[in-house]
Amino acid sequence: MHGKSTGRGLTASLGTVLLLAGLAAFAGGSPASADPNTTTSVSAGPSSYTQAVATGQPSQYNSPLERCANGVDHPISGANPVLSEPLTTQFTSNVGLSEYVTFNGNQWYGNWDFVFTNTSSQVLSTDCAVLVFRAPSSSDDHSYTATQSYGHPQQDYLEVPRGDGTSFYIARLGFHDVPLAQRQVAPGQSFTYTLGGVPSSAITNDQIRDSLKFTADLDLKANESLIEHYGTDRLTN
Repeated sequence: MHGKSTGRGLTASLGTVLLLAGLAAFAGGSPASADPNTTTSVSAGPSSYTQAVATGQPSQYNSPLERCANGVDHPISGANPVLSEPLTTQFTSNVGLSEYVTFNGNQWYGNWDFVFTNTSSQVLSTDCAVLVFRAPSSSDDHSYTATQSYGHPQQDYLEVPRGDGTSFYIARLGFHDVPLAQRQVAPGQSFTYTLGGVPSSAITNDQIRDSLKFTADLDLKANESLIEHYGTDRLTN
């Protein structure tokens, strides 16, 4: 059974983090047919990189394997620093990925799927990866899916409203109690981050796609400096 994360009093089970296998339709990158609710695919990041491999066993919480299994809130004072940073207008990543965004829903509610494919020649660990992006404000649900087996995620999460109908979202993925292989995505395989909420004319799907910065944890430091910088909250399991 997969854990459900909730927090901060938002409706409809904020922070649900589910890892579901078998999304083979996403494995090829951008969709084959034209769809006004689906963007084209963009790519970023190197095809080759060095990523440290975590040691330890599932449930050994003092081991590098479980470095993101537990977490705490990181409150900050004053305005969130993301509000003073330049807007990201081109997808960026420190590992080789392609990305497209597809929207499923109507004018009252829907889901934006950020669909990533590992374009590198290496197996990618998504454990402790941080996503920063802009999308319509007041999301009430978000989740992670993958084309390979996975298990028991956690999430550090924050929404920072901009006051224009859009918000910045910061999310760190974290896994627990499963082997290393269930935290990895092989070359050519895909994973998806989904955001649920009410659409807004303040931002297009292309702009949502291009706003995303993906930072994989390459050195087993868990991207801790990023989540402390932005003041994320730990969603409970």
